[in-house]
Amino acid sequence: MENITKTIAVVLGSGLLADGTPTPVTAIRAREAAKLAKEVQLDKLICSGFRAPDDRLTGNTEAKAMAEIIRAELSNAQEPDICLEDKSMDTLGNGIFTASLFLQTEKPGRLIVVTSPFHMERALYIFGRLLSSDWKIEGHASEEWSGETRQAGAPQAMERARDFFSDIAQGDIAAALSKLSRRKPYRQETKQEQPAA
Repeated sequence: MENITKTIAVVLGSGLLADGTPTPVTAIRAREAAKLAKEVQLDKLICSGFRAPDDRLTGNTEAKAMAEIIRAELSNAQEPDICLEDKSMDTLGNGIFTASLFLQTEKPGRLIVVTSPFHMERALYIFGRLLSSDWKIEGHASEEWSGETRQAGAPQAMERARDFFSDIAQGDIAAALSKLSRRKPYRQETKQEQPAA
């Protein structure tokens, strides 16, 4: 029996505009994922992202918007299996929901993470903590958007990611998902019942 491992890519969203269209960063990352799919035989391409916590609901998701861009840039012959992870609202969510929904049942293989240069270190760290060391995880950077201003906050965001995983063993996706579900913006706020008048 052959020992075949898959090559899977995940592209991480970065917000939607008020009209539900992708932000420039989300669009740049999606186009880079399409370019990657033309260069590398992908078994699966996961588009990851619901919306940023402060984005208003529009009926669209980052994942869906990116998939539309990717499909528009690829011919049917080039198109890998495109999957939508549409629950995440931040980088931790990107990693945890992608791993729990699409990767934990896969035999360890090659995972290519597509995101912006300023975001890459944290994204690779998160996927590296979620998956076993048998996975080969690599980054594929998009161009940096000319209007990007979040680079200065990258070190603090990296520290928050390290803090999140400080009590979670490598590869323990269930523990990471449980911890994420207790944090904003994922925690379900319980509504107090109003007494009958």
